[in-house]
Amino acid sequence: MASEAVLKYLEDTNRPYSCADVTVNLRGAFSKTVIQKTLDALSEAGKIKCKLYGKQKVYAAIQLDNNEGPSDNEDYDAKIIEVTKDLEENRTNLKTIENRLKTLLATPTTESAKQQIEDINKNVESMEKKFATLRDSVEVISAEEKKTILNQHDKYLREYRKRKRICSEMTDTVLEGYPKPKKNFIEELCIETDEAVDFKLTSQ
Repeated sequence: MASEAVLKYLEDTNRPYSCADVTVNLRGAFSKTVIQKTLDALSEAGKIKCKLYGKQKVYAAIQLDNNEGPSDNEDYDAKIIEVTKDLEENRTNLKTIENRLKTLLATPTTESAKQQIEDINKNVESMEKKFATLRDSVEVISAEEKKTILNQHDKYLREYRKRKRICSEMTDTVLEGYPKPKKNFIEELCIETDEAVDFKLTSQ
């Protein structure tokens, strides 16, 4: 029966637990509703202790001293407070870690970012060469064609800056937990920055 299983578990572990803790630790042998009713019934029968902390009930077995009666040697209130505090701290830490993980998973991988930067640099370099040729050429082009070319240049320039920002944000995120300076991180991953390859954008 649920009452026997719950009482035996509390006596064997000799620690305070909430209804949710007991339900999980009994590995789903009984539903949470059954566990809650059982805990309340055992508490009303005086077989276990029940303490209310805020909205949460915490239960603990009443240990007997040489079968003569309840022992007051154990400070259950202090234990319950300590366990409850640890539980809240663990929940807070877990939430922080989960949020951190979501951020990292939403960020491009290092290899993906490096490839994107390389592709953008190649496109920008190609466009720069083309524009340089057009600037030096004496051949007259139509206003419409010139507008198209300038629009393409603006498009690639915006895309380059966007990808570069993404890479910088990703790098900064990784560096928050990286024990060495940024320079070491860049060297270990063989990342080529604009400055390293003397790459400069022109305004036109």
